Amino acid sequence: MNAKSLSLAAISASCYVVLGFVLQSVAFGPVQVRVADALYPLIAVFGWSWLVGTFLGHLIFNGYGFAAGIALGSLDLLSPFVFLPAKWLIKRFGLKAVPIHVLFVAVWVGYLLNSLFGLPFLPTALLVGVGEFVAEIVLGVPVAIAVRKRL
Repeated sequence: MNAKSLSLAAISASCYVVLGFVLQSVAFGPVQVRVADALYPLIAVFGWSWLVGTFLGHLIFNGYGFAAGIALGSLDLLSPFVFLPAKWLIKRFGLKAVPIHVLFVAVWVGYLLNSLFGLPFLPTALLVGVGEFVAEIVLGVPVAIAVRKRL
């Protein structure tokens, strides 16, 4: 990994963690908009470095959430790994793959909330999906398009 790639990975990881910490009150639970997830569409712009960085940032933030008792249990530590295939699709196919990542998040977090708290899966997954749609599609995609135009 060269210096540019390492720098991009560090920037994306730190941005994810900072956004997560600052906005943690809306980052966990059945009604959530994890604003840090707006960084995922930038994988289409910056590639592997951004993918690695957001993966690490997500892992660090969920580790913090687990230690603080606000995450969705120990299985939430697997979330960054569960979402890797969808992140790879964003890297491979660009912004048109972002909805797949939204779907991955909605299904996985809906499953966790159902398993841990007995919340009904479908309504919970839909709520999480709406929040993820706001973060990634409404916020993240326009940012990625704007950044791509400036490069």
